[in-house]
Amino acid sequence: MTDDILLLASAALGGPVSDARPLDGSERSVVLRAHVPGGTVVVKKYPDGTSAAFAREAAGLSALAHTPELLALDRDHGLLVMSDLGTGPTLAELLLGDDPEAAWEGALSWVAALADALGRSRGATSVFVAALGDLPADEPSAAARVGVRRLLDDVLGLPADREIDTEIDVIATLDHRDPASDVVSPTDTCPDNAVRTPDGWRFLDLEGATVHHVAYDAAYAAMPFSTCWCVFDPPPGFTDRLLDRFTTALAPHLPDVVREPGWTLAVDRACASWILAMTGWLIDGADEDRPRVGPPGVPSPSYRQLLTTRWRWGAVRLRSTLPAVAGLLAAAAAWADDEWGSSAAPVGPYRAFARDE
Repeated sequence: MTDDILLLASAALGGPVSDARPLDGSERSVVLRAHVPGGTVVVKKYPDGTSAAFAREAAGLSALAHTPELLALDRDHGLLVMSDLGTGPTLAELLLGDDPEAAWEGALSWVAALADALGRSRGATSVFVAALGDLPADEPSAAARVGVRRLLDDVLGLPADREIDTEIDVIATLDHRDPASDVVSPTDTCPDNAVRTPDGWRFLDLEGATVHHVAYDAAYAAMPFSTCWCVFDPPPGFTDRLLDRFTTALAPHLPDVVREPGWTLAVDRACASWILAMTGWLIDGADEDRPRVGPPGVPSPSYRQLLTTRWRWGAVRLRSTLPAVAGLLAAAAAWADDEWGSSAAPVGPYRAFARDE
């Protein structure tokens, strides 16, 4: 398979691509570091049947700053040739490392780079949408509605709640397209999908790239890392500083969006949407007591720990802005304490900050 991929990459790039070595990735694609005259490139090949992911990544690489340079592509075979960003640390490696100062500064510079990339993408949203053609839009609020139903029906055994439905309708307004607040987003802006280079942070794995309200990305600073496996207890002030830095870096691009009180309301709605969406995605794994959300070989919360952590956090954070959703999450957290017991215990601090606890 590797030889076939190299032949396709050579044809797309117009020169020899050889001596490939596999890079860590997912089962959704094959990722290789390969040699070209004068250096190396990264080749990513999507298997047949994943054209949506390929289309999103190709469009995202063209629309977003602070990402690899797209050198060539083969649409017929789902293949991308990108600049090689090197072997610098990911944010996940810093957070799970031994240097608290490097983790703090890395996270703050990461979130500023993310906000800048999003803000710069504002003018590219229409081109990005056109490149995706008929692909359906991502609507996190639709997944959030599923999460609500799973909590009420399968976990708590409660009937539908009109107040919760009303708040979900409010949350869903984030999914109404608005050029004033929409950005092109990688979507999966997790700590292991960003590499620090000599030129700053670069964001990888854009296979979920989409256009949505920028508050959905701000939630990754506030929670933190909304849809990610690398979720542990942050040190005091960590998420406040991340969100402040995100907001400051975004403000030159979208000054009207970050004005209060609307900005905090939008971020809280986005956080609620991600928590409820993750509930729908992970609840079956939590019911089975799957031991880890993350990849092998690294610290990771269990499915139960991750969900319960999110429920506890949302029950407190959302009390004043989305009280019905906050009450639902509080009930879910109490249920988890009773039913799951120690298997839903707090996951503990990031390794980099463990000595500060």
